[in-house]
Amino acid sequence: MLHCSRIFVRTCFFVLGFISVGQLSFAQKQSYPKNYYQFPIRPGLSNSLAGGLGDLRSNHFHAGLDIRTEQREGLPVYAAAEGYVYKVGVQRSGYGNVIYLRHPNGQTTVYGHLLKFGEPLASYVREEQYKKQTFEIELFPEEGKYAVKKGEVIALSGNTGGSAGPHLHFEIRDSKNNYLNPLYFGFQEIKDVTPPKFVNLAIRPLDINGRVNGQFDRKVYAPIKLPDGSYRLKEPVTATGMIGFDLVAHDQMTGTGFRYGLQCIEIKMDGQEVFSYNIEIFPSTSTRDYNNLIDYETEQATGQRFLKCYVPDGNNFNLFKTNAYQGKLNIADTLDHEVSIRISDSYENSSQLYFTIKGEARNQPLPVYDMEMSPEWVQTDVQENTLVVKAKYYRSSLPLVTYFVAGKEVKSKPDLYANETAVFLTDLREYRPDSVQVGNKTVKTFLRSQIFPAAPARFEGEKWAIDFKNTSLFDTLFLTGQRNFNALTINNRGTALNDYITVSFEPEKAPENKDKASIYRYVGGYYRFLGGTWEEDRIKFDTRELGTFVVMADTMPPKVKLIEHSKARIRGYISDATSGIAHFKAFVNGEWVLLNYDYKKAYIWSEKLDKEKPFEGELTVEVTDRAGNSTILRTEIAEPVVVKKKARKRKK
Repeated sequence: MLHCSRIFVRTCFFVLGFISVGQLSFAQKQSYPKNYYQFPIRPGLSNSLAGGLGDLRSNHFHAGLDIRTEQREGLPVYAAAEGYVYKVGVQRSGYGNVIYLRHPNGQTTVYGHLLKFGEPLASYVREEQYKKQTFEIELFPEEGKYAVKKGEVIALSGNTGGSAGPHLHFEIRDSKNNYLNPLYFGFQEIKDVTPPKFVNLAIRPLDINGRVNGQFDRKVYAPIKLPDGSYRLKEPVTATGMIGFDLVAHDQMTGTGFRYGLQCIEIKMDGQEVFSYNIEIFPSTSTRDYNNLIDYETEQATGQRFLKCYVPDGNNFNLFKTNAYQGKLNIADTLDHEVSIRISDSYENSSQLYFTIKGEARNQPLPVYDMEMSPEWVQTDVQENTLVVKAKYYRSSLPLVTYFVAGKEVKSKPDLYANETAVFLTDLREYRPDSVQVGNKTVKTFLRSQIFPAAPARFEGEKWAIDFKNTSLFDTLFLTGQRNFNALTINNRGTALNDYITVSFEPEKAPENKDKASIYRYVGGYYRFLGGTWEEDRIKFDTRELGTFVVMADTMPPKVKLIEHSKARIRGYISDATSGIAHFKAFVNGEWVLLNYDYKKAYIWSEKLDKEKPFEGELTVEVTDRAGNSTILRTEIAEPVVVKKKARKRKK
């Protein structure tokens, strides 16, 4: 059986030894000693969370707990256990100011988004920043140099780095750097008796013969909660062939309005367990696999994160136990099949969804038309290994699609009609059409090549090329590409990559200022800087996302606005409208000065090496954007002018 209880999962991992996933090995049981760790924020008092282990975030699973700090900064952060500072860092994004403590049990605790480090660690970090003349820094102090006791204040909570509000990010990692669920260590500060909630269930065909409600499309259902607490689908479900479930559901915790990730999902069909997902532990090196475990296309288009409840092709992330079909369901009859989905959280609060799938006959008869009507439009799309051609309002006594493949023609009948649209399906592993014709409409597919995972590959197009590493792809990629003036579109942004690819591209007209021109990825009306290097009239760049890439020039320098440059401090704002800030620096009388930077507020402020030494003389602030444009501001240190407000006379 594929139970999801904590005891079972630890035992089954130990017995089966899933050691093929990166550095993650379950050859040893994980232990969760109670009372070994102290809660790091307001210990002994009731606390609540803004996030938990395994929450679905952009491009990754959340790696620990986000502990709420009363919507403010400056709360004491306590060492969860005895240990020493193994690593400390300052980042403009990510974890911001972060401390890693190594403990005698071999585990590591992580404390992120800190406002300030405690002494003497703060002085050590500041001295190293001055020595290396950098704001962002990563340091590994000598083992035991900064020893801490359990319950010692090591920092103040904050909002630095990529956080969306004040909180403490807290992790527990094992000796192999795998993320563990901190809630299993028995913290009494967190209480939860609220079960998770179902939001949406998508059912999708997973091969060319799969159908859901007679269509080759995913169908989304909104489960309804009944008075007894269980969930049902209000619409009937019919299916045939290989299908799979994608789920939107979240945990709820008592006393908060936040939404959290699920700890466990279990699926049964006709009483037999077919899929079990548990995120008790996962390797820190595998968070990118997340993009293959969700419906990435829907997430990119709508922001909704559907978790795949089957093992997708190309998966390397072992969170599952499944049936012989890897969690997929093979509906091969016309019977009723009872399905149940159980979701649960770290406290084993659970909810259940029940519904019936009725098997439908394969090869349903198609409508017969005695009239001729050319399609209003023809669209092509690639879904997994299948080319989908849709022809709206196409009617014919002999309906056909013509595929053009390397100068040859292949004709085929519709596979189905849906919403007054003829749908034609082709297995791309057999042939890859470069264009298709339906009625009087001919459209290009822009299919270029079939790229296989786990091996380096190169594709050469007309004035563009792509180099794939052996780690670039999750699964086989049916590459599409279209060059248009100064833009290049590669597949679409709904196709997930595992690792970087290198693209070279020659635009129709090379820009005059190549030193200021770079590649930007166009997403939803915005341009995101990627960079690139020019080799004559070609620009080469790396990307981990697909979509549309545009050559653009940035000739506008960053903006710098000082609001104080006194003997005590330097403060101001820096911004860049196009490529973004690359680096910044400040000098007083030629001596480097540490400027801290909050990119969310575009705010900079000084931190002295010697707090007693006043700033005096000439101040120089230099800010450079990622296109190489710089703004240099020079001014004299000056005391701020204090404007006294006149006292208002009281009316008699």
